[in-house]
Amino acid sequence: MITVAEAIRILQDNLPEPRIINISLEDAFGRRLAEDINAPEPSPRYTSSAMDGYALRWDDVHGVSVNEPAKLSIVGESQAGVPYENSVGAGEAIRISTGAMVPEGADTVVRVEDTEETDGKVAVFACKKQGQDVRYAGEEFAAGTQLMEQGLVLKSRQIAQLSSVGVKTVAVYDTPLVSLFITGTELAHYGDGEIKPFQVRDSNAPMLKAAILEAGGRIAECMHVEDDFEVTVESMRKALQQDCDIILCSGGVSVGRHDHVKEAAEQVGFEQLFWKIRQKPGKPLFVAKKGRTLLFGLPGNPVSAFMCFQNYVIPSLAALQGVSHLKKTISAKAEVAIENSGKRTDFIRVVITDEPNSIPTIKPISQQGSHMLSSIVKADGYIAVEAATTLAKGELTDVFVF
Repeated sequence: MITVAEAIRILQDNLPEPRIINISLEDAFGRRLAEDINAPEPSPRYTSSAMDGYALRWDDVHGVSVNEPAKLSIVGESQAGVPYENSVGAGEAIRISTGAMVPEGADTVVRVEDTEETDGKVAVFACKKQGQDVRYAGEEFAAGTQLMEQGLVLKSRQIAQLSSVGVKTVAVYDTPLVSLFITGTELAHYGDGEIKPFQVRDSNAPMLKAAILEAGGRIAECMHVEDDFEVTVESMRKALQQDCDIILCSGGVSVGRHDHVKEAAEQVGFEQLFWKIRQKPGKPLFVAKKGRTLLFGLPGNPVSAFMCFQNYVIPSLAALQGVSHLKKTISAKAEVAIENSGKRTDFIRVVITDEPNSIPTIKPISQQGSHMLSSIVKADGYIAVEAATTLAKGELTDVFVF
């Protein structure tokens, strides 16, 4: 067996390069940027009015008051989408709408409520400063300014900004493609009403499907594979034809007579990276590689499969999306002493108490069995406690949040 740290190092050294594709902005929601994006044009694109009112020269209205208004000739109008084509001269003003272009000559906008229009002239009663209510071209950002960094997930806010500066396509990381197959002759579909006494309802398939989607992957297929060597080999060959980034197997990686995943993987050309880790749960994890495809042989116990997915598959899916991690890690204090008297690193599931204005605390849930799904359902995350180690009460530790 190798250590958890050794397994992670080997995996990092063998991660496939992420695929990068160019897609239209309309299809980019939820995708992760593969490169920085710089603004192709400034924002705002032109100098415009922030209010409905009159565009004019500051020199003509400086010092005006209710008792001593400035009276200017109205020579035109600038609407949003229909600009005033001429310059504004001394003693002149134009009507202007919110968002309309401020014409040459004008440097200030006076709001409608501070004016009175009569017979082609406008009386201006108040104007606080030069440039009042003017939105200047490029005041938000200039052309060439970095707008977004590589690795950012595009949501509605980012898509709005990119569309506002005319970005049509973006380079994103292709969604990692995962082929999933579940081994076990004893498994019955979870939706079957009546199952035989010796059967077990399959929870790994729906769990791992959801986990892949949660981690940003997509599923090429999900197969149920009986505990038969030839069937397992053919299933792996079929999975390889999908050109998947990851093949994810559940079960069949231990040392029993009916555990065929490891031998089948070698039969179809996979090279073993490691098998068996000094950890609990999930000791028999098997990882191999062929070309750019990684194969993870997860243990069959649901909790073991889930914990191996959390600790090894999620970081691999993150790397395929151009980032180092996808899930949150926090620091928290142990509410009680947490002991690992065994010889393997123990992934202990914990509940997190996170009160305002205080350091989060953790305590282990009572049932930690690898066959007990409640140990991950009731937990908020897990900690890694090394062999023959005790985490003292009040001691800080890293918590990997589910």
